[in-house]
Amino acid sequence: MKSRLGKLLPPIASFVIIAIAALVLWRKLAAVDPSGVAASFTAISGSALVLAALFTAGALFSMAVYEVQMLRYLRPTAGWQRPFVTALIAFPIGHAVGLGAFSGGAIRYRIYSAAGYGAADIGKLILLSVMPFASGLGLLAGVAMLAETEGVAEALHIQHQFVTMIGAGLLLMHLFYVSMVIARVRPLGSWVPAFELPSPRLTSIQYLLGVAEVLCAIAVLYVLLPPSAAIGFPAFVAVFVTAITAGTLSGVPAGLGVFESILLVTLTNVPAEELLGAVLAYRLVYELLPFVTGLLLLLAYEAWAPRGAKKIL
Repeated sequence: MKSRLGKLLPPIASFVIIAIAALVLWRKLAAVDPSGVAASFTAISGSALVLAALFTAGALFSMAVYEVQMLRYLRPTAGWQRPFVTALIAFPIGHAVGLGAFSGGAIRYRIYSAAGYGAADIGKLILLSVMPFASGLGLLAGVAMLAETEGVAEALHIQHQFVTMIGAGLLLMHLFYVSMVIARVRPLGSWVPAFELPSPRLTSIQYLLGVAEVLCAIAVLYVLLPPSAAIGFPAFVAVFVTAITAGTLSGVPAGLGVFESILLVTLTNVPAEELLGAVLAYRLVYELLPFVTGLLLLLAYEAWAPRGAKKIL
């Protein structure tokens, strides 16, 4: 009974999140003028778009550097070209398609298996690949909630006591996890003796590059927001984390619709047309362009593979 319930809970949770998001969007978008969204999109300054592109490049670079480090964690003598390019393919495509661990994992399996890596090592790489973003997301959310409690409470429309409790809880969870890593605890014990937590060195890299990646992702949307947003960066961190987490849990590709619904509910002082114009620019710069680049790199890999690209990357 418990195993059956465990299998049903994820799809039920996804359905509930999607249903709530659809209801919010239906109510919020009923009065939205599409021409107003287009006007808001075109009104975004060139300097803001350049900044957004630079932050996007920073996020992608952080992902690529981490991919190199996690591969060298398993194979210390591994080169940097293959994992660097793999990250530029797997992360954007995985995010856009949805269920990044699986879709991005399929790409990693394709590329790393061609280089002679076994299924066990690739499985470890897939698991390690999702850890920096989760680490950075939770850590930044906890810090933001404690550093700017009143602003976060106002943005999320909840009492500041709850913000403090959630922020402290998040930081305690990360502190507990790090203490387990330092103590070299095997969380699954004798059940799965092969499963072990990353080394303290790799964990520190996960947090460092995870925070850098998440900060860059948040900054992309933040610089595109209209002046009417009038929200400080720490408070916006909490809003973004809430939106991106809901989008990820929904299983919808790129959290489409779910992400927007959370922003519309929290940033109520921003006209819907202006907010959606900024989100449209965010999806273009941070998601669509890297996705297209990833596809082109994947096609190039497949085209060159018969000629020895498997050995070159």
